[in-house]
Amino acid sequence: MKSVFGFNIIPENDADRVKALNRYFIFNTPSEPSYNKIAQLAKSIFKTPIVHLSFMDADSESIKASIGLGSLLNVDRGESMCALTVFNSELTVFEDALQEPLLNNHPYVHGPFGLRFYAGAPLKTPDGFIIGTLCLVDKQPRQFSDNDREILQNLADVAMEQTELRLSTLRETQKQVDTNDKLSASEQRLQSILDTMSEGVGIINQDGQMVYANSMAQNILGLSEGEIKERTFYDKKWHNLKVDGTPLDKDEHPMAIVLRTGKPVYDFELALQPENGEPTYISVNAAPIIDPHSGKVTGGIGTFMDVTNRRKLQKQKEEFIDIASHGLKTPVTSLKASLQMLDRMKDNLTLERLNKLVSQSNKSLDKLSNLIGDLLDANRISPGHFQLHYPNFKLSEVIEECYKEGQAAAKHNIVLKGETEISIYADRRQISQVVTNLVNNAAKYAPDSKTIEISVDLREQDIKIAVKDFGPGIPLEKIRDLFERYFSTEYSGPQFPGLGLYISKEIVEKHGGHMHVDSVLNEGSTFWFTLPIKNNKISSKYN
Repeated sequence: MKSVFGFNIIPENDADRVKALNRYFIFNTPSEPSYNKIAQLAKSIFKTPIVHLSFMDADSESIKASIGLGSLLNVDRGESMCALTVFNSELTVFEDALQEPLLNNHPYVHGPFGLRFYAGAPLKTPDGFIIGTLCLVDKQPRQFSDNDREILQNLADVAMEQTELRLSTLRETQKQVDTNDKLSASEQRLQSILDTMSEGVGIINQDGQMVYANSMAQNILGLSEGEIKERTFYDKKWHNLKVDGTPLDKDEHPMAIVLRTGKPVYDFELALQPENGEPTYISVNAAPIIDPHSGKVTGGIGTFMDVTNRRKLQKQKEEFIDIASHGLKTPVTSLKASLQMLDRMKDNLTLERLNKLVSQSNKSLDKLSNLIGDLLDANRISPGHFQLHYPNFKLSEVIEECYKEGQAAAKHNIVLKGETEISIYADRRQISQVVTNLVNNAAKYAPDSKTIEISVDLREQDIKIAVKDFGPGIPLEKIRDLFERYFSTEYSGPQFPGLGLYISKEIVEKHGGHMHVDSVLNEGSTFWFTLPIKNNKISSKYN
């Protein structure tokens, strides 16, 4: 038990009292103006040389405000006069300390300090715990009236009210800090979501000024957030166009519609035309930002995505349908004509005429069958229904078939080069289709090339098969899209779309290889593909 001057001064509820003190977060804290003013007011009223306001924990007294004590901040509870006030829970007054038997051993009374007068008023919490005192000290004995006692206690009560207010302020401050932390965390989560969105997000104010653009918006627009914020949505630098290529008026822009009507706009497509290059097509969803108090539109938020590839694909599909329809129509029309002639001449038909019409019909059917086969192959490849079979066969067998077919056409000289005797494990029919397609393309698109070369090169990691023509070559800007599903070459007017090349590339890649093209204008083109050498799937006559 803690004692002062040989007396027990620890109240039974001291542990709870210290807990009550701790909830105010005030013990051993720096001085504060409000407490200093209370101490100064007490000095002015009572004209004592020493005034201090302090709080008491289990071991010591922490002085919060003082006059006349110099730099003293802490006093051991065993030597503290205020410990008596905490213990008694009432106003404690010693008008002449030398006359108090309780203070006979007190060092401040009988030591060099020379304390003679002490008055301490408790700081009592609303739930009855004494956590501190407001004390008056003098080195001369003095009278302390009932009125003096009442005033001192009132000042102590004001100090306690200030402590309660301080706690309330701390809680509100902490609540604000917590709210700000939550808001900051929420903003960070929102920013993370915005930065990882696959759509661009832009926000404008009521003047149309861009005030925010997420990472994807910056990526789609090709501008930094700072550059975007320098513009309005209708800035002429955007070069806004309708999808048909005509200028988009300011009032027709989806953000203008939102600001004007206060209603959302969905899936509005427009084009952004840079000074150089192809336009970027975007699909915009826009919604107004409405002030909840006034109900007025204060801005707008738009999400948009780059649909350039979608529009390009749609255009290619439309072209594909047109060209494919034409391609189907030609052999069907020819076949129909042959059958109609057979029907009209069935009663008066020579053997020569019959053979000619049948041969013509068969050719039309072959063309129709090949075209339908390409369409079906292209359809099977996309969903992954394209199955491969791996028998062992000599590559020369496939090469010879293409060679004989090409030579039979009597239009080109087919030259074989390299190690055509190599045996491979692959889908014979599909590899044959690839080589045949490349040879047919060379014959079709390089009609004036007298020679077509088929070469086979056994390399360290793979086998390279190439078909080379000496025709007009392919423009560089066309090469990138040659193997696309709906790409259409245009050497001299519309040609059948590159389904054959698309299918060939898919076949090769499903075998683990790659397809490429090298071309020089006016010198010719070389289409070549590789098949990997692994798992002993390729052998040579030299093995």
